[in-house]
Amino acid sequence: MRSKEFRQLVGELARAGTPVEPRCPHAKECGGCAFQDRAYESQVAAKSRAMARLFAEADLAEIGYQADSFDVVPSPDPYTYRTRMDYVATKGRFGLRARGKFNYIVELTTCHLIPPMAFAAAHAVWARANELGLPDYNIRSHEGFLRYVVVRRSPDDRLLLAAVTAAGPYDSEMERLAEAALAQPGVVSFHWLLNDSLTDLSFGTPLRHWGAATLPMRVGTTSLEVGPNTFFQNNVHLLGRLLDAVREAVTGDGERAVSVVDLYGGVGTIALHLAPQVADVTCVETVAESAELATCNSTANGAMNVRAVSMDVLTYLREQPAGACEVAVADPPRTGLGPEVCAELLRLAPRRIVYVSCNPLTLVEDLRALGAGYTLHALTGYDMFPHTPHVEALALLDLR
Repeated sequence: MRSKEFRQLVGELARAGTPVEPRCPHAKECGGCAFQDRAYESQVAAKSRAMARLFAEADLAEIGYQADSFDVVPSPDPYTYRTRMDYVATKGRFGLRARGKFNYIVELTTCHLIPPMAFAAAHAVWARANELGLPDYNIRSHEGFLRYVVVRRSPDDRLLLAAVTAAGPYDSEMERLAEAALAQPGVVSFHWLLNDSLTDLSFGTPLRHWGAATLPMRVGTTSLEVGPNTFFQNNVHLLGRLLDAVREAVTGDGERAVSVVDLYGGVGTIALHLAPQVADVTCVETVAESAELATCNSTANGAMNVRAVSMDVLTYLREQPAGACEVAVADPPRTGLGPEVCAELLRLAPRRIVYVSCNPLTLVEDLRALGAGYTLHALTGYDMFPHTPHVEALALLDLR
């Protein structure tokens, strides 16, 4: 099954569910949501059936997977869940790309994926940019300046805003835009990021920031600082439950793990959640900015048994001797682990691998590779992105 086929399958199953009146008047055309017009219970059921079919077709019985159904943990709230939204600014419009129409922008005056105050702050920055004469970026002609207004929000509803721009002689205007941003309720930080390429990205090279350099994200008793470019799980309501499940998978047998390696560890979210119950955690992260924040977060939270390493994951694993870690946790990007990382994990042979996947299709391929030495002990879905076809999965593999 291909990615497009999986999304279509989820869509077909969701459309067969109970219709409801969507909260957003643009829900049927906006690319931010696909299923607001279906009851949330129908969405979760559709993802459960789609995942069950995907893994049944993958024929993973040889590595221990024999379930006829698949459980997907729902989000406690399918609205106001996102920790980050990237709003496009182009042709006098502020909003999100239309579903299936990359060059068309749905103009938004509200968005139910983040709290109203967070949307209002981002929209106010765009409106002020227009007043200051900052031209929107034209995604067809590649002319203009302001490309995106990004908003990151914490569980405490503190906000980090970022303007992603092309190059331009607008230093004084950006100063005034920063003043307007910091005047919005809850805003503690405003960043200016440069993306002067033809590639459409809502990330960029930091030029300046006003206010705080980072945003504190509270996760349980832990506070994690994140920046405008750093990865962080995007469902504020379900993250704690997913992290608890990861910790249970690592420590649930009652043994205190001697050593844990946290691959693709980001700013230390998983590592710090594990730290109180394991001997030590090595957090391996390719992006230097995130690795630096992981170090700072470990120090700030008093986690002396967490060590952050800024290194490519494959390079790091190749430098380790067999048996170097007892448990491996992995939370890779959508491309998955890939055959080379899987081969290194088979060589290192940790007794348990806890795999957090944001792409069920690459997860299937990685499970097949890891099946050469591991048995799939458990597999559960998490609906981190309600109203969309996306679903995460948590896989637990034990060494044979």
